[in-house]
Amino acid sequence: MCKQSRGVPRRTLKEMPPLRFPHIACAALLLGSAHATDLDFGVSLASVSALQLVPQVGLHDLSLAGGRLDASVSTLGVQGGYERSLTLPPLGAVTVGAEAGVPWGGGLRLGARVAGSAGPVALNVGGSVFTASALALDPLAGWRPEPTDLRPTGWAADLGARYRVSRALIAVAGGELGAQPNASLGIEQRRDLTRATQGVPGEAGEGETETESTGTLTLRAGVRGGQNVLGLTGGLSYASEAGPGASLDLLVGRGFGVQAALTLPEILGFSSSLYAAYEPWRAAAAPLRYGLKASRELGRGTLVLAARGGQTQAGVSGFGAEARYRFTLPGREP
Repeated sequence: MCKQSRGVPRRTLKEMPPLRFPHIACAALLLGSAHATDLDFGVSLASVSALQLVPQVGLHDLSLAGGRLDASVSTLGVQGGYERSLTLPPLGAVTVGAEAGVPWGGGLRLGARVAGSAGPVALNVGGSVFTASALALDPLAGWRPEPTDLRPTGWAADLGARYRVSRALIAVAGGELGAQPNASLGIEQRRDLTRATQGVPGEAGEGETETESTGTLTLRAGVRGGQNVLGLTGGLSYASEAGPGASLDLLVGRGFGVQAALTLPEILGFSSSLYAAYEPWRAAAAPLRYGLKASRELGRGTLVLAARGGQTQAGVSGFGAEARYRFTLPGREP
């Protein structure tokens, strides 16, 4: 049982002894049994200069004020996020989110994001302020697919906009502020891929040629410019109806970058994906990132396994792995 101690003098966060994982898990189970939709347990192992083992437990999809609340606690700190979607006629749909993280070692991380669409226009605006590095809460933050600002203190903001010119053509624009201000402008063209098939014998239309969709091909082209970066961008991605897909993006000019991702067919019940990125022009994120992720249904929930690695701005290589199991609590299935 989880017991509450009495007569303990108040202490500051830094003075408190480190929480032990059984206490964390016990508190999460008590709260989760009453309110949560999903519960997950995980453990991360990371190594740059030394091995670091971080167990974690989280609650997901708690209903609160018309939105969804997520919360997690680990031996590094506590994190929480809230998201709510709104319909604002005649403008369209808007999703508002906020998140916060408090490492046990001190500091604070705050972030917010607003995404919405109105007709052919979609906007996405986000910002963050922090007095602790992302690594203080997530030892694998530097190796994840998207670049993560790893500075110990600072602020950052980003803006993304998309305008649907036609069914197959989209104009895109974006910008980043903070450690390395830059902006991008480009277009995307989508093509539906099909193949010809013959009618089924014995059915109406036998012998007639039909078509079926095999996937979608997206072509990208544009330009990116800003602090210590200026160049042309281009890329392509393919997503099949059966699941597998691939993408490749390049930046060529004053600053070079390449990103690639691959989604594999199901193997031994696992859905897997690979990614790699080399972006030496980035000033605050790890220039080299790569990893593998695999997931499968197991019992009431989903098991996720991942291995990640990369290289820091200082040229130090590191690696890590994580395992996580998330399941729906009894009586809380949607």
